Amino acid sequence: MTDTNYGGGADHASELDDGEFVRIEYTARTAAGDRVVDTTDPAVATDADLAGIAADGPVVVVLGEGHLFEPVKEAVREAGVGGSATVTVEPSDAFGERDPRKVETVPVELVPSDRREAGREVSVAGRTCVIESVDEETATLDYNHALAGVTLEYEVSVSGRVPEADRPAGLCALHGLDADVTLSERELSVSVTATEPSAERDRRRRAFVRDAKRLLPVDSVTVAETYEK
Repeated sequence: MTDTNYGGGADHASELDDGEFVRIEYTARTAAGDRVVDTTDPAVATDADLAGIAADGPVVVVLGEGHLFEPVKEAVREAGVGGSATVTVEPSDAFGERDPRKVETVPVELVPSDRREAGREVSVAGRTCVIESVDEETATLDYNHALAGVTLEYEVSVSGRVPEADRPAGLCALHGLDADVTLSERELSVSVTATEPSAERDRRRRAFVRDAKRLLPVDSVTVAETYEK
């Protein structure tokens, strides 16, 4: 069950449809209210000491494209431009329930010696997990998502629809690419500057290109990477 409360100045005429580019702000907490897990608000991110969260203000999403959990997407769509909502998202609509089959005990030698500490996130055999417990011989590893089994509460507000000229850069940022974006005569050019290649950035780039070809009025997409010292 998902509970949603609406507020703000939205009216029926401002309701949004799937496929629309919109700019939103949000903060996600555990439903118990004891922890902020994600936000677009830099002040909230600082207060919560969130690591690895690029909270730079409002973000661009495309409704119906899987960029938001389904209950959050519906809340945004119904709140409309200028509106806001608070929505509870159950684990089944977020990161799923905890699966005991994703917890296993392995020889401690498989865990990097400098990271053998309960609660640490590690990569073992190419898979990311969290150390549940560790002793001299074994380590118990949890491969569930850190938020599996957790009910979340989202506070979300809708700043407005995104003008067509701003959509390429917004889509690029949505995919986590820090880049210069230029669209000219249906040719989209993206320039990324980095210090070294990255498998994660490659994955994000491929996802961005797929979305750009489907969602933007372009005939071609060119992505160039420059590596600096």
